Amino acid sequence: MTPDWGHNLASASDIAYHLNECGTDFAEGLRARVDIDAYALKILLNAERFEAWSDGRLVGLLAIYCNNPQQTSGFITNLSVFEEWRGRGIAGALLERSMALARQKRFETIRLEVEAKNIAAVAVYRRYGFVVLDSEQSMLTMKRDLG
Repeated sequence: MTPDWGHNLASASDIAYHLNECGTDFAEGLRARVDIDAYALKILLNAERFEAWSDGRLVGLLAIYCNNPQQTSGFITNLSVFEEWRGRGIAGALLERSMALARQKRFETIRLEVEAKNIAAVAVYRRYGFVVLDSEQSMLTMKRDLG
């Protein structure tokens, strides 16, 4: 089954529900760092959101901050896919959509942070040209040039 693609359609409650349902490891790690409801609202108000939907459920979400024209680097604050939807190319499709928008807005790079132990996510980012800039404790900072 192929998802329906969306851009900036999700509500704060859709985003919060999605983040809470993205798998135990993901949700627990996220809850340890942020209040999910507040984070969902921040994403809604400040980020471009690329979405994968199935039967009215947000099954994939990429949120990127590229709303400051004085910046030359966008920042992916979230990329998550429901466990049962992983391995179908959704993360890559969302990354491609976000990179196209960042290029259109004349951003030069995209950065993100990812847990070093999240080997699958790190592998996806590497496959799409991201390289590790820095590793601090359990987090990696990664970057991709858009030129």
